[in-house]
Amino acid sequence: MICTLGDLLLDVVVRLDAAIEPDTDAYGRTRVGAGGQAANVAAWAAALGAPARVVSARADDAAGRLVVEELREHGVEVAGPVVPGRTGTVVSIATPDGRRAMLSDRGVAAELAEVDPAWLTGCERLHVSG
Repeated sequence: MICTLGDLLLDVVVRLDAAIEPDTDAYGRTRVGAGGQAANVAAWAAALGAPARVVSARADDAAGRLVVEELREHGVEVAGPVVPGRTGTVVSIATPDGRRAMLSDRGVAAELAEVDPAWLTGCERLHVSG
């Protein structure tokens, strides 16, 4: 099993059709789903057929439930504490010319202070987010 240790966040990806102009509407496409480096690595490992688990602090709010459900649908186990607060969010804005800006709020993911050894049981490899 591949285990990852790090952030479990809500990703909001915005792909703009044109550059943002002050005081006007901007149009584009959006996607919302599970994210954070640890969650993404675990999801890719599961997609490639490996058993995978992400270890992260998470909130029991609507965003936290959404990301956990999505990861489980992809075959990723989720371990770690559920703590009071809000799930972190990353908003990634991609412009038509290929540039990108990211706005990050780690929320409760930053509160993972201790790792219960049981969360790593069965792990053959461990990816730690940088």
